[in-house]
Amino acid sequence: MKNKKIFLAAGIAAILAVFGIGVMAGGFFFFISGAMAMKHVMGEKEEIPQKMRYAVDYTLKKMKRIFPYAACGTVIAYIWRIISVKNFSADMVHELAVLPFELLFLPMGGVVSARLDRYMNAPLWYVSAMMITLPLIVYLSLRAEDAFRHYIVWFVPVLIHGWMILHMGGSWGWGETTPVGYSALLVAFSNLTLGCGIYLAAKRLGEKKFGTAVKILLTLLEVAGIVLCFLFAASDPEAYTFETVVGFLALSLVITLSGVSYTGRVHGRVLEWLGKISLPIYCVHWWTGQMVQVYLYQFSYPVRILCILAGSAFLSLLMMAVFWFIGTIRKKKIRQ
Repeated sequence: MKNKKIFLAAGIAAILAVFGIGVMAGGFFFFISGAMAMKHVMGEKEEIPQKMRYAVDYTLKKMKRIFPYAACGTVIAYIWRIISVKNFSADMVHELAVLPFELLFLPMGGVVSARLDRYMNAPLWYVSAMMITLPLIVYLSLRAEDAFRHYIVWFVPVLIHGWMILHMGGSWGWGETTPVGYSALLVAFSNLTLGCGIYLAAKRLGEKKFGTAVKILLTLLEVAGIVLCFLFAASDPEAYTFETVVGFLALSLVITLSGVSYTGRVHGRVLEWLGKISLPIYCVHWWTGQMVQVYLYQFSYPVRILCILAGSAFLSLLMMAVFWFIGTIRKKKIRQ
């Protein structure tokens, strides 16, 4: 599986986030993260003695890559919040006290109330939940390889989503209280695990040869999965409607990552940049959207969405340029 497939999927997820389909974007990012973890584990040729340490180290490396963009986006959000508040009060102190927890990706650990208005960069609940659950998933994939690949990745996500539907009315909530903590942890564990299964299915599908008619059908199914996300966003969310969309989204991602459809011909540096910019966009789109809603509320919804997309892309490119420049200077100093 080539990285360009991951780039394409990540770019789609970022666009979903900007268009306000955050719950779907989070699910998409979980699927991709799970698929990348499974790809990484299967790429190991030697026996790994310290499996949990390996799993934790792998997760921390991912967090290290995410941290600069998440921290920058979060700090800017807090600065904007301070500037925009005309009357500073005691309530503002409580809001600022959440900053350290957000920077350390700890909110989903339960140490801070999961009320949406308590976070300046709320979509990073996805990163917090992933940091807590991904080590266990990677460990299970190493420790119980047979059970993980043939049972856990297929049935555990169904059981978790089903439990959330029965007890919570739906499986898209991330701030609900459950016996194991916030529901975000259940969402993360189930979708990351399903992402591992998506990679296994994509790998198997990619090994097969198909004719033109089948490739056209697969391409239509792939695109339909993405279109359903936008249709879902335009409707009233119902539990089983959401689960159906998640199912189609998973199927769509299997086809995308396998490279057997005609979208597999999409390639180039534009696609690579789309994938690379997806993470920064996800880290800044929330408060960029808040600013657009506050200062450009008089414009139509499509115009506001375009402004959010353009603003998020501009800030993301700016951050990428700054971090690239800092990295270049550090490398030169190390060589000296």
